[in-house]
Amino acid sequence: MGIIICDKNRRANNKNQVVKSKEKPEGEIASTDETEKNNNNNNNKENLPLIEQPTNVKLEIKPEETQPKDIKESSDDKQVVTIDSKVFVAKGNNDPNKLYIKKKILGRGSFGIVYLVKQRYLSRYFAMKVIKKSATKAKEEEENLMNEVDILRKLDHPNIVKITDFYSLKTEYNIITEYCQEGELFDEIKAQSPFSEALAAWYLKQILSAICYCHNMNIIHRDLKPENILIVKRQKNGYHPIKIIDFGTAKVFQKEKAEHVLIGSAYYIAPEVLSRNYTELCDLWSCGVIMYILLTGRPPFNGGSEEEIMKKIREGNYDLKKYPWGVISDEAKDLVKGLLQVNTKKRLSAKEALEHKWFKIEKTKSNIMVYNVKHRQLNKLIDNLMKYRSDNILRCAVIALLVHNSIQLNQAHDAVKLFNQIDKNGDGKISKDELFNGLQPYKKDVSDDELRKQVDIIFNNIDSDHNGYLEYEEFVRAAIDKDHFLSVNFLQFAFNYFDKDHDGEITLEEVKNKFFLSDKNRSSAKAQEQLQKSFNEIDINGDGKLSFEEFGKMMENIIKRDRKSVV
Repeated sequence: MGIIICDKNRRANNKNQVVKSKEKPEGEIASTDETEKNNNNNNNKENLPLIEQPTNVKLEIKPEETQPKDIKESSDDKQVVTIDSKVFVAKGNNDPNKLYIKKKILGRGSFGIVYLVKQRYLSRYFAMKVIKKSATKAKEEEENLMNEVDILRKLDHPNIVKITDFYSLKTEYNIITEYCQEGELFDEIKAQSPFSEALAAWYLKQILSAICYCHNMNIIHRDLKPENILIVKRQKNGYHPIKIIDFGTAKVFQKEKAEHVLIGSAYYIAPEVLSRNYTELCDLWSCGVIMYILLTGRPPFNGGSEEEIMKKIREGNYDLKKYPWGVISDEAKDLVKGLLQVNTKKRLSAKEALEHKWFKIEKTKSNIMVYNVKHRQLNKLIDNLMKYRSDNILRCAVIALLVHNSIQLNQAHDAVKLFNQIDKNGDGKISKDELFNGLQPYKKDVSDDELRKQVDIIFNNIDSDHNGYLEYEEFVRAAIDKDHFLSVNFLQFAFNYFDKDHDGEITLEEVKNKFFLSDKNRSSAKAQEQLQKSFNEIDINGDGKLSFEEFGKMMENIIKRDRKSVV
């Protein structure tokens, strides 16, 4: 399941073209075994089925005329339980076929099959990778697989593929991830490169943002390339959102400690990796190669043999004079030079690259406007942020679960756009200053001091892990309109998640078994007390069980509350 450093069969016949990889079926979620996949003819791809929307049946909600009471918060009432989206990635041994319906095969590899699957309740499509345990007999191979799952569980960023479920069955592993049906960035490059500087900046900024986030999480990717970047959804303006995939070779690293394993892909591998002495900065070299390809349509380091290519990489021997570099801005050239530095002490970090002047010049400004949300919808999203309350832990858990599994729905797109719009430094998280600056143009009737207070309240209610930042899913679950979660399909999905024995009732013990308490909070009497209190508030008849009706009533109350102004 390892990565091939250089496969001669992948080399392009024309040196001026991007190296051509083996074609993969459209939308396939790539992994470390994909270097061994059979060739597929893209011209014969099947048309994907239309995504069915959840049943539009909603519980009746009657608006209340009374205004909400002021919410006063004591230190004893502060949330002590962390809502962490990674807990929704269950490492279960249940039968995934009870939750997912296989629709068709997306691709085959030497280690498994990738299926297009449909979630039974949400009517959403996912990618399911099925890996036979017989194919991972080697301890190292199994460790790599578990490593990929554990890393993906930790990551929460709009430009990183999201894992939703992991099953360890008797004879196989099942990995469920987001389904990105629009194919690889590699195919987009082949179709229309070279890109304009604005479009190149749009893609590179998303990549750098994801890598900056990974490095802040002490995670190094080690195999960045256009084949491992998928287009999520095509936009009419051509500025498509992307997600980075294939974390099979990723690794948790220690600051100032070098890695020594030779791993990566031809053309994109950093010179220090070839020397087996490298840090997370190897990812930035790969970003430099990708930027070069976006702007020119060809790799910076090319040659007639593997030896020639590796020699050029080690020397940092690339050209910035041939067409189209004559019409490319000096700022773009400067960034390429900063990323393709053989001397790692001179190479830009992800944070430094995101702050580069190239992203601020006139030629690249248009990519910033892509994130803009329509004014009316933006005001609604901001209103949702102001109203979000974390006063009942179980309610928050249900919303977090639903957002985690439906973040790519149309209803979430504007919330995602707003997140990216406010995240000015592109590090994949929002600070108090970024939120203040993002809200200020739309809160002109509020003084700066009052707005600061409102930002503090928003953080107190949304920042569930209390790390001083709003993470991606934290933000979206607060900003998104909750109305569509009242559909029967959504309610049934969430209810079944907690109803472990499927008897039509949820007990407190079932909630505890499914609830994402950290080890620290699991043993905390205060955390247990809060969970008990949350359960009792929802248990209307006091029988110690939650019926589907009570569960639905809880969601009703969330919507009623969100329609009120409490800030």
